[in-house]
Amino acid sequence: MKRTSTLFLSLVLALCAGCETMSKKASVIPPPPAPPTVAPVSGTDLDQTNVEKVRVGETLKSYPIGRYVDPQDSNVMHEAHVVYRKEAGADWNLNPNAPTVVPLGPVLAVADPARTPNPLPAELERKMAEQNQLVATLIEQNEALSAQLTRLTKDMADMRARQSTRNAEGGK
Repeated sequence: MKRTSTLFLSLVLALCAGCETMSKKASVIPPPPAPPTVAPVSGTDLDQTNVEKVRVGETLKSYPIGRYVDPQDSNVMHEAHVVYRKEAGADWNLNPNAPTVVPLGPVLAVADPARTPNPLPAELERKMAEQNQLVATLIEQNEALSAQLTRLTKDMADMRARQSTRNAEGGK
């Protein structure tokens, strides 16, 4: 009897131990450690807003394609899908629209193509006055030449008239 009770007790313990191992415990996995933050070294990296002003990223386009029969094998049909194509690769931005901060080592320079030096206002006014004077002189010369041409045309008409009257009188 003692043997059956020992056997029964060991069987119950084995079953309980087996049930315990069968159930999965919710294990708590700690989150991965945050990557260490490294302070940027001055003059080596651009922030994201200035990177787009200095370098243009690549241009991608997507083209949705419907079902079609494979041109190589008429027994194969392709299902509708999207094809992605690189239209333009990354390149330097040669025409920035805004001032760009470019790191030049410990010193920063601001490059703004919109702020090119304009001609001095006094110089511009002087050149405009010269142009206005030239235009006025050309207008005066044009009027003088037009008046002289009209006078010469009238003189030629008078000479022809006199010539024809002399020919008429001399021929009689």
